[in-house]
Amino acid sequence: MQESMDNKVTVNDSETSNTSSMSSSSSSSSSSSTPKKRKSKKKHSKAAKKHKREHKTFRQRVQTPSEIVCRYRSILKTLPKTKTMTKAFQKHGIDRNTVVCTSALGELAIAAPEVYEETLAKRSTGETVLAFAKRCEAAIQKDEELKEKIEIMKAKGTLLPMRRNKPV
Repeated sequence: MQESMDNKVTVNDSETSNTSSMSSSSSSSSSSSTPKKRKSKKKHSKAAKKHKREHKTFRQRVQTPSEIVCRYRSILKTLPKTKTMTKAFQKHGIDRNTVVCTSALGELAIAAPEVYEETLAKRSTGETVLAFAKRCEAAIQKDEELKEKIEIMKAKGTLLPMRRNKPV
């Protein structure tokens, strides 16, 4: 009987020695991997990527009718390259609604320069650009022949194909 107990003891001793050697080996392997960490790559956010695409972020305020006509012509030049009006407006840093409100100036200056010059001569010093654009729209609406000419030019692509819901 004593022998069997001794066997148990030896078995227990060997098990304990095995487990202790395993724990020491596992602790030594984990200690070697702990100080070395791999560097992970920084992921760029979508906002940072989007910011790179936008080259022109400033906007210039247009204050005179001649500047509006110049802006209208530059958008007209950009349109074939960008394929869509939305992209052309984004490239120039301008809102579509702003172009719609002032497009009568550009249309009148390109389609009928003499009528534009007459309207410009009657402009008072305190008149806003938007009020002047409304007067240009009224001049277009008054003359049916000019109105038809502008529609034909829009169809050909020599003017921006803007549609206004409410004529002034």
